[in-house]
Amino acid sequence: MVTRIVKNRAQAKKRASRKNALNRSKRPILHKQARQANKRHLSVIIPVQNEEKTIEKVLQQAERLHPKEILVIANGCQDQTPQLVARHRVIRYSYPFRLGHDVGRAIGAREATGDVLLFIDGDMVIPAEYLQLFVSACYRGTDISLNNVNPFLNQTAKIDAISMAKSYLNRMLLRPDLGFSSLTAVPHAMKRSAVSLLGYDSLMVPPLAQTIAILQGLRVEHPASVNVIRLNRKRSNNRLANNQVRDMILGDHLEAFQYLQEMKSERAFFPDQLRRRHLFQQMERTEELTPQHLLLPADI
Repeated sequence: MVTRIVKNRAQAKKRASRKNALNRSKRPILHKQARQANKRHLSVIIPVQNEEKTIEKVLQQAERLHPKEILVIANGCQDQTPQLVARHRVIRYSYPFRLGHDVGRAIGAREATGDVLLFIDGDMVIPAEYLQLFVSACYRGTDISLNNVNPFLNQTAKIDAISMAKSYLNRMLLRPDLGFSSLTAVPHAMKRSAVSLLGYDSLMVPPLAQTIAILQGLRVEHPASVNVIRLNRKRSNNRLANNQVRDMILGDHLEAFQYLQEMKSERAFFPDQLRRRHLFQQMERTEELTPQHLLLPADI
């Protein structure tokens, strides 16, 4: 029995080793040319709040990109996160109070000096090779490169209210090709010129910023996929029945829809061309003249 257990464990380790080797073989390559470009052009922005378990690993991957600068926006930290960040060569912004979702991104974007801004979170350890894919897309001409999460939402059971809102907004913006991809999710990158056009404050409401970008004709793509659904850290405010984060994000999308209607029309890009609505109005106006409604518009 003992021999069988040892043998099974050895086989399991062997399978795990093969799987890890396969994953490494599939990993994109971080080329020297990319790192050289990053030294001149890339700013990495990382908002953090109580991320002592992951922040150093996150910073290690960011450092492997060899960026021009790394900006860490620490807010409301009650653990060792600030002390751990201090061990690294980064630009630190510290707030004793909570800034709230996405405010740290806006602050980091305003303070960054790079031509391309990469936004990541302090609780998601993502290999530098994958982060580079979003940055390189901007080097090639993309204004905003989103995380393509569509491969991870291929089952109906995985599609929640937030995902439906993301997809619906993209369809209303005539970008159904983006599917569930959104500025709400990290990692994503954007050119400084794009941020200047959007306005730094718009980054506090990611769906609104995405709406402005598409309406302004910016090139918005989703060049790479990182499974942040699996990596997303469970917190008290994003997993209970009273899910504050979910409600905030849904409200963000309503704000984006309102902006779209203000810029276009109440029906945005979808005018009603199949109904003669004016006919009913004309019939109401002629009702006093004849109850049979025989006086109809001349274009009938």
